[in-house]
Amino acid sequence: MNSGKFKNSLKYFLPSSYQLKLSVTNIFTRTLFILLVYLSYFLILSQIPEQMSYHLELALLLTSAFALILYLPIIERLTRYIRTRFLSEYLTEDAESYRQAIKRFNFDALIKNVFPDMVKITGSHSGTMAVLTQNGTFAFHSYFRGRQKKLSPTKDIIVKTSFQSFLLTKRNGASVAETYSHENINNDFMELHANYIYPFIFREKLFGFIAVSNIPNAEAANSLSLLAGQSALTIHNHILSYHISENKKYQKEAEYAVRVQNLLETGTIPELLGWKITAFKRTNRNLIEFFQVEDGSWFFVILNAGKSYQHIGIILSYILGVVYSQSRLRILKGFSDIKSLIQSTFQKLDWKENYELIIGKIGHSELYIVQEGKQFRITRNAEEVVASMGWKNMINMDKGPIIIQQRGEPLLKFNFEEPEIK
Repeated sequence: MNSGKFKNSLKYFLPSSYQLKLSVTNIFTRTLFILLVYLSYFLILSQIPEQMSYHLELALLLTSAFALILYLPIIERLTRYIRTRFLSEYLTEDAESYRQAIKRFNFDALIKNVFPDMVKITGSHSGTMAVLTQNGTFAFHSYFRGRQKKLSPTKDIIVKTSFQSFLLTKRNGASVAETYSHENINNDFMELHANYIYPFIFREKLFGFIAVSNIPNAEAANSLSLLAGQSALTIHNHILSYHISENKKYQKEAEYAVRVQNLLETGTIPELLGWKITAFKRTNRNLIEFFQVEDGSWFFVILNAGKSYQHIGIILSYILGVVYSQSRLRILKGFSDIKSLIQSTFQKLDWKENYELIIGKIGHSELYIVQEGKQFRITRNAEEVVASMGWKNMINMDKGPIIIQQRGEPLLKFNFEEPEIK
């Protein structure tokens, strides 16, 4: 009994939140750096004869050289090791470190590094993560006090449809206390040994979830939301990459297209003050995505591959998934970044066919559009062409709605009415 009280008291005084642990890490490494510099200074000073001219200045110069060439790289390496070991490198406040970490945020990193980080962030001693597979089932991974393993399929853990629907309504996570009035859902929590579950949701689809033994505080829950969002995008892109690799030789195109059809819907259209945006029926040759960039501006991309193969939709969805994930990380800044990212992604896929695109920005009461490709037409009043290829076109909306067409078929319609000031 006394031992339990002592552990609880000790846990109370130890840092538990991510920010506090980060502060302790910074204080420790910087204090260590200062101590090393001071000790080196006095050690070097003791070895220089006092009769020598400028012996203080010489000691200071040599100490500075040691600090910059030797101590600083060691301290930086030690800091990275401590943060990776005890914190999450994906939640660092340093922009450059964050960018490097995100570049390594792939499917393997999700399983090996991010999953344990998420369990640690909540202060839990155990956790279970479910990941959607390319076959539509879920693979389960467990973590218990530093030990991690993939659960055998013979465990027969099934994610029921009712449980998936429940998680889709709990985008910000759910505790076991919220399930007392739902016996079946409560039983699912008990089977997972979970007191708290956070879902991985992207485009209104469940790509997985993490179940932990401890209910996190508000700060830990916010950290979970950041990692969960990126995890959903990572799983989404992993599934699409699998189908793309399976379709390298254009075999079984229809079968694989059906498997990922629900991933290929037009992105959610934003509701912006004064704007009414309408999406028309699309074909598998083109795909549309809306997203925000670093300064909060809304952009949209329309991609057209010009071919009617079933696998084209899979490839376009993968490319726009990459664009969307980069925009969520606030890495994209404008037209040139978006265009360069799309071009580089096509190159990585070894794409030899022609493709066309439109990149647009939604302003206060105007559209900015860059068009590449002859199949697109941007018109007003059915006849007036309001955009030229290869140029950044600014289109004022005060003369009527704008329709973007592809081979005479409408794709998007933009209408703007100045909101009334009440």
